[in-house]
Order: sequence, then structure tokens, then C-alpha cells
Amino acid sequence: MPDDLESFLLRQENGDMARVLLELAAGHESVRERLVRWQKADRPGELARDFRKTLIAIRRQKRYVPYREAPRLADELQGWLNGIEQELTPRDPPAALTLIEDFIKSDGALLERIDDSGGAVGNVLQAACASWLRTAARCPPPAAGWADRIVALHADDDYGTRQDLLRLANLLLDGTGLAQLVAHYESQMTAALAGFVGGSLPLAVYGCSGALSLLSEAAADPDVHVRAVLRYSPEPNALQRESFAQAYLEADRPQDALAWLEDAWPDQSGLHDGKRLDLLAETLTRLGRFEESVRLRRERFLRSPGPHTLDRWLDATPETLHAEVRKEAHRQALASNDQVTAATLLIRLGDPVAAESVLLREPATIPGTAYHALLPIANELGARGLLRGETAILRALLCDVLHRGQSTAYPHAAKYWRRLDVIARSGATLEPLDPHDPFVDAIRYEHGRKKAFWKLVER
Repeated sequence: MPDDLESFLLRQENGDMARVLLELAAGHESVRERLVRWQKADRPGELARDFRKTLIAIRRQKRYVPYREAPRLADELQGWLNGIEQELTPRDPPAALTLIEDFIKSDGALLERIDDSGGAVGNVLQAACASWLRTAARCPPPAAGWADRIVALHADDDYGTRQDLLRLANLLLDGTGLAQLVAHYESQMTAALAGFVGGSLPLAVYGCSGALSLLSEAAADPDVHVRAVLRYSPEPNALQRESFAQAYLEADRPQDALAWLEDAWPDQSGLHDGKRLDLLAETLTRLGRFEESVRLRRERFLRSPGPHTLDRWLDATPETLHAEVRKEAHRQALASNDQVTAATLLIRLGDPVAAESVLLREPATIPGTAYHALLPIANELGARGLLRGETAILRALLCDVLHRGQSTAYPHAAKYWRRLDVIARSGATLEPLDPHDPFVDAIRYEHGRKKAFWKLVER
């Protein structure tokens, strides 16, 4: 077996390797810069100055960076950050820490001139926070410890890129240091609430609560988060209760999660009750209350039949009972008035013929707007030669696009049209659907003036 590339390179003579690197450096500026920095490995002061020159050049740039160019700039910034961690940090951690901190503080100068809608540059700034914590761990601590410095750096987070200073604070701080940070923000919250007599809560309360939530992740202690929220919301809403239960489950404390799940959440619309039941079933499973968990999974499926709830039900059920679960799910699917969900579920249960029959009951009511769910069904039916079901779906999708005059979707509609023509030419029986020719005539009569669509069809 041939050697991997690393083994091969390690066996080569130094002179040969040097010539290859020089050849690469001649054609690639990034390789040349890397070699120059390597050359200065025993002179960390010069190395730090080179990194700083690059940072200054980045901050001084004024040109606006459009959306499409942002990922490339993010790659350059990440390469600069990686270079510091790999080359400077091992030799001069304090100098590296200063550079990384200056980079974090450059968030405004960067993001104000970049369309970072995709978050690429923001992700590098978040990565710099983790790098700062790792690098600080290699530096002598300040006399008062690191907590105050973290607080100060996080306080100026105007762009939401410094959250990891708190979320990952355990990379630098031990339990005592984390407790010090928690005490600081709890004290700040107390001060913010001191003068509150009603109306809208001070913004500082939400800031402190967010900080404490991040620190609860660092300390792996959900109590910090729960305690903070209850300070200003003693009757937590559904979303807050969900966050409490989720945090306790992630900390493997199911008994504490149960306290927030057993009673119905204060949500009159009932939108969150499905999530509550999912979390409650998971909690009961972790507590060893398997029969109760299975009953809840079944209830959840009956309320909202679908592949996801079916899979969760099966996961909670002993394998010896899977056949029984599948039979009940099959009955529910056939009885459902939701054609899309029923067909999706029947295909998941391995019965595409039944899925086709469900669609053919009332083909005129297939919701063409549900194209994300319908296209996989159509592809599955077509692959299995169930062309009537595929035809019913493609007609629904085609009519929906044309009725709404959605010109951006005309290319897709033209594909549906061509596929329908292929099916018709195959001689497949379409009953109980209308024959192909009357359907085509009706479309041409109703939508004949949509010239952009017909041009695509003619191509």
C-alpha cells in the first residue's frame, strides 16, 4: 500500500524539500509569507511586528466589501488568527494575547464596511474570543485575576461577536473564577432592578441575563440561567420554560427538567405544547419511566402524524412492538385528511402504493404550495413506476406556479411540464385523472398569455 503524503514528505531530504517550498513561494504569496515568518521563529518580537502590520493594514482599509467577497476576507482573517496561535503564541503568549485582543476590538472597523450577511467574518471574530481565552491561559494572570478583563472586553460587544468570551470562559477560568464572573453579573442585575417599579424592564436586566445564560453554559450549571430569568420573570413563559428544561437535560439533570415539563405551559395557542411533550418524553426515558415515555410518544404522533413523530415513537418503543406501532401509524395515515403528510408517512412506512391512492382520492386539492414536501414524494413515486401519483403532484405544482404568476419559478414549472409530457407519451394509464391532452388544452387556454413560461417550454 502506498505511503500517505505525510509519511512520504517526512522521508525526503531537506534540500529537496527546500527547493519545492521555494518553488511554491515564488508563485504563492501566502506560502512566501509563511516561510518568512518561519525564518523569524527565534525572533518573536519581529514576528509580532509583522502580525501587527497586517492587522493595521486590515483596519485601515476603507473599501466596502460586498456579500460575495466576505467569505474570502474571512478566510484571510482566519489565516492571520491561525498564524498567531500556531507561530507566535508558543513563543510569546503575552504579545499574542495583545494582538488577538486588538483584533477583537476591531469588530466595528471591520463589520461597518462589510456585508457580512452570511456571518463569515463574525464567525472569525467569535473564534478570536476562544483564541483569546486559550492564549490568556498561557500568560501570567493579572494581580486581580482574569474576570475583570473578560468583563471589560465583553462590555463593548456592540455587534454580537464576543459572546464566546463568556460561553467558553471555562477555557481560562476555574470554578472560582467562573463564580466570580457570575457574582459580578448577578450584582449588576440587582442594581438594575433596584429602581424598577413597573413598565418596561431596563435594558441592563436583559444584558445581565444574557451574560448569565452564557456563563451557565461555561460552568455547566443551568441553575445560573434559571435563577437569572426568575429574577425578572417569576412566572416564566413557554419559551423560558423550554430553555430551562433543555438546559437541565443537556446537563444530565432530568429530575430538575421534569419540574418545568409536567404542567402545561402558559401558552393559550398551544403552539409550544408539542415541544413540551417531546422534552417530557425524553426526560421520562432518562428517568427510566419507559412506559410513560412510550405513551407520550404515541400521543405526540396522534396529535401530529408524520415521519419525525413516528421515528421518535419507534425509538422509545421496544423493537418487539415496532410492527404494531407501524400498523397503527399506517391506519392513521390512511385516515388523515392531510394528503401531503399522509403520503409522506406512507412512503416512510414502505407503502408507496397506498401513498399514491391517498393522493388520487382528491387530486384537485393537493396543495401545490407544499413543493418542498411534494417533490420528494413525486420522485419516489416516479422511481417506482407509480406515474398517476407523480402526475397528480406535478400537475398541482405546475398549476400553483402558473396561477400565482410566479415568474421566478417558471423554470421549475417548465420541467414539470416536460416530465408530464414524457409520462403521457409512455402510454401510462392516468385514470382517475383527466387525460393529458385536455389538461394541456386547459392550461394553454387559461395561461396562454404567460409568454415567459411558454418560451421556456419551447426550449
